Amino acid sequence: MKILKNKKILDITETDPSDAADILEYLKQVGSETDYLVIDEKGILLTIEQEKKYIETCKNSFNNKSFVGKIEGKIVTVCGFEGSDRDRIKHNVSIGLSVLKDYWNIGVAQHMLNHMVNYARTTGIIKNMTLEVRSDNENAIHIYKKIGFKKVGIFTKKFKIDDKYYDSLIMELLL
Repeated sequence: MKILKNKKILDITETDPSDAADILEYLKQVGSETDYLVIDEKGILLTIEQEKKYIETCKNSFNNKSFVGKIEGKIVTVCGFEGSDRDRIKHNVSIGLSVLKDYWNIGVAQHMLNHMVNYARTTGIIKNMTLEVRSDNENAIHIYKKIGFKKVGIFTKKFKIDDKYYDSLIMELLL
């Protein structure tokens, strides 16, 4: 439970299969609100049953986790990370994070990132967290740097939106 800048309470929990339908609707909404994400208004094109199965898989893994942040019972943010079960690389995870536009700039993203980082530290195994962010998403880059992420590379022309290309920064946090 975190207090936001607007004095509302953000309740962060690991996703549960009962969240599946709401998550899928959330992803359609957040995908329609910004071009900074890899998804659009179609969301992720999974059925509710497929999403439930994914959530169950995450529950049984230390390096594939999904979290939701709710305000007054409404999902306003979804985040998580994915890793491999291969011994040589299982200490690496890749992060994804989104926040509904009405909840930008009140501390939601920072709380969610801190939650993921703190969880990763508790595993004792995860040592490297990476993410990609569109290079012109200055607000997100600022938050990532504040948490301790550092730029380590760039993917040129990673995004194509309305026939315009955008680069993607690669950032990492070593634990």
